[in-house]
Amino acid sequence: MSMTATLRVALGLLLALASPTGPASAQAPKGEAQEESGTSKLLVYIDTDMANEVDDPYAVYRALVAPEFEVVGLSSVGWNGPRGFPANTRESQTLIEDVLGLMDLADRIPHPIGALNPMPAADSPVDSPAARDIIARAKAAPAGRKLQVFVLGAYTNVASALLIAPEIKDKIAVHVMGFNLEDGQLKPTEFNTQGDPLAAAHLLKCGVELNVMPNTTTGRFLWAKADVDAHFKGRGGVPDYLVQRWESHAPNDKQRVLWDIAVFEAILRPELATRSEIVQDGNRIGVWTKIDIERMRADYWAATKPAEADATSSDK
Repeated sequence: MSMTATLRVALGLLLALASPTGPASAQAPKGEAQEESGTSKLLVYIDTDMANEVDDPYAVYRALVAPEFEVVGLSSVGWNGPRGFPANTRESQTLIEDVLGLMDLADRIPHPIGALNPMPAADSPVDSPAARDIIARAKAAPAGRKLQVFVLGAYTNVASALLIAPEIKDKIAVHVMGFNLEDGQLKPTEFNTQGDPLAAAHLLKCGVELNVMPNTTTGRFLWAKADVDAHFKGRGGVPDYLVQRWESHAPNDKQRVLWDIAVFEAILRPELATRSEIVQDGNRIGVWTKIDIERMRADYWAATKPAEADATSSDK
């Protein structure tokens, strides 16, 4: 890790520890840029509906170039749409393989395919290579180092892993993009939660360490195509792939909400997000209620600029 990155992690941790505790505090989740084992790298697993929107590959790229993360898995999940959940999972898998291939990481980061359908019943997991890999990675995590599972799409894979192997509950922390926060409670009324409502319900009630970046917090997290072009266009590799992804998915949009980036930025830079805790279904759940949009964007561009991104990729 560079000295700059180390100082940023230390600063974020000090800010988090200095914050007052309680429902309105910006106190960091236990996993943020810290591990009890003495290493600053977080064990990270990413589960994503990569082909659904513009934002997923942008967010995944941010995670893959983060020196604070040790990414140990990247899995796919689908969504309900005209082509159907199975086809959408397979398309997400293709995009994951594209990005890992462009970064020469396909042989180093496992990327199992995820569920081909949502959970059919509340107590019925969907067995898949992704669910099994999450279980294996959680069980292999060293003492004091939880597996940090980031879920950017429907929650089928992680909920299924917890149903198949409930003993991993205390070995993982789950960070999701989804839900809406209404009257102090999380409501399954946005896209990711509606993709598998039974999986969403299981995460709320099972007692796993859960942190939520709700749609109500990120609804104005707008990014400009002109900025994307200025930072990424003509650089080749993943940056140009991301430009092309925007242009193929939303060719007429000058701005897009890139929701998923926010959950990674909130963990990497806890000073850029306000986190509260709520009690729901008898469990305490972390909820990010506010984000510093301008500073998150600035941090993203700084983290993915050519010198840092290229050096980080070669070090992995």
